[in-house]
Amino acid sequence: MSSEHGRTPSVQDEFLQTLVNDKTAVSVFLVNGIRLSGQLAGFDQFAVLLESGSGVQLVFKHAISTVLPVNGREPAREPTGVPVSGDKPKPARGSVR
Repeated sequence: MSSEHGRTPSVQDEFLQTLVNDKTAVSVFLVNGIRLSGQLAGFDQFAVLLESGSGVQLVFKHAISTVLPVNGREPAREPTGVPVSGDKPKPARGSVR
């Protein structure tokens, strides 16, 4: 789905559309800490449809904190050269004498 008025798709739209197209299993974390699991069936400007064994749920985007693809599958992204938060090297731990 593209944004309204002929604008280029946003990062959010591209990410969600890839998850829908690939039928990727996701965990959707809400701002209150609840985790929902399933596949994204669709989305619009304000909500996403999350399909699971118990049916389809309409989840409003303002209630979503994070959408995480399950099992390490993630939409392909173009290398930007900008480090992602998980790309930082971790300092070595140990005792200093």
